[in-house]
Amino acid sequence: MSIEEAGASARAVDDHGMVHRAASESPRERPATSDSGLGLTAFVLSVIGVGLSTYMTIAHFTEAAILACAGGGELSCTAVTTSPQSRLFGIPVVLIGLGYFIAMSVLTAPPLWSSDVRSVALSRTGLAVVGVVFVLWLVAAEVIIIGHICLWCTGVHLVALAILLVLTRSTPSRLGFGRSAAD
Repeated sequence: MSIEEAGASARAVDDHGMVHRAASESPRERPATSDSGLGLTAFVLSVIGVGLSTYMTIAHFTEAAILACAGGGELSCTAVTTSPQSRLFGIPVVLIGLGYFIAMSVLTAPPLWSSDVRSVALSRTGLAVVGVVFVLWLVAAEVIIIGHICLWCTGVHLVALAILLVLTRSTPSRLGFGRSAAD
């Protein structure tokens, strides 16, 4: 690649975090910043997370027995959602999860998904990483400390992991690293 070609395909980020592409850059060279397939997938997963978390929040504040796996044995949502580990610094974990998925729904909503503001892509991915780290702690608490598994919690954990996987596919190209998913 010549110096002229490198300059033509360069991307600049201004003081406000906006990504500006060179005018001579062809659509094939541009990153998939409007990759609506990944954006729609991340948004749908976030909304599913809101739904699951809303149900679990209602169960937490009303009657935990409405959870499908309320019985005994190793699969016991009741044992997990009523354990001391179901709160973090006095805050019910279900509220933390609900807040997480509401924030992810906003950050993955189509208007923000198509935004060229770097801080949006970084915030979205950073929050997803924090979410999965929290999920790993929750799974460890279920398995090691509580000794029970909650199927509803597992669903929420899988949704959070899936969101992170979608974002690992889209974020590098959104930030101008490497080639787009179409290449």
